[in-house]
Amino acid sequence: MVKKIAKTISKIGAPLYGVKGLIRKTGQHIVLPFYHSVANNTPIHIQHLYQSRSITSFKADLDFLLTHYKSISLHQLIELNDSDEEIDENYFHITFDDGLREFYDVVAPILKEKQVHATVFLNSDFIDNKQLFYRFKESILFDKLKDKSILSIPYSKEQHLDELALLNQIDFDAYLKEASPYLTSEQIKELIGDGITFGAHSKNHPLYKEISLEEQLVQTNESVKMITSQFGLDYSAFSFPFTDDGVSLAFFDKIYNQTDITFGGAGLKKDAAKNHLQRIAMETNCSGKAIIKNEYVYYLIKEMIGKNKIARL
Repeated sequence: MVKKIAKTISKIGAPLYGVKGLIRKTGQHIVLPFYHSVANNTPIHIQHLYQSRSITSFKADLDFLLTHYKSISLHQLIELNDSDEEIDENYFHITFDDGLREFYDVVAPILKEKQVHATVFLNSDFIDNKQLFYRFKESILFDKLKDKSILSIPYSKEQHLDELALLNQIDFDAYLKEASPYLTSEQIKELIGDGITFGAHSKNHPLYKEISLEEQLVQTNESVKMITSQFGLDYSAFSFPFTDDGVSLAFFDKIYNQTDITFGGAGLKKDAAKNHLQRIAMETNCSGKAIIKNEYVYYLIKEMIGKNKIARL
């Protein structure tokens, strides 16, 4: 209830402030917007989970960000995060989760045109369309069967999705081949050549609070190792699938020497875990300007009640 009230207040209050004033009041000079897909026509495997950001909205987001912030690379972000020096400029770095083909087809040309840096986080099992995310399976099944219960089947019951597909003559392998939802290795290499940076997003996208610490570490370390070695990266970054909610400090301590930086998606917040940054979700019906300003006001409200930093056990 408190969170809902604070969100409502932030939406009402945000239009009353300018961006510069909000940055000054919060002291938060870096924003980290994140996306999954940018497309005017949301593909079936995503359609019943969330809507892609439209091309027009994405371009408007970038124009807003470029007006108020400077685009920095992942390497620069890591350096800023490691530095004890006070930040006196405003920066942004955008990221994309899941390694979807729309990044290559739609997003990369726009970023190149506007000279914006970005990082893409890959699920190592899905590269080259070798496997399909279980939530994507749910969206494909729901599109045909129209049974809402399908959309709530958990990661641990993925086999049930495969059984449903078999019973209803839905071929996930054929879908992977025809739709090619994910980036290929060759596309990734080309994008690296164009200055795009990459990180890991787990092996196959489980919800971390539903798996053991041991499995969390396997999902993280194996995906990071595979992606950095396969693509010859001299840095290592990781973003949590779904959310980092409930992930312990013990986990972060164990991966500390394996990653240069990690990311969650809880909005504009501080975090008790070192080298772990929170990002702002951009796939809503609001403009990028409204989303960012709402986050600043929400941050100020949380700061007043001591809730602007994620504590971890």
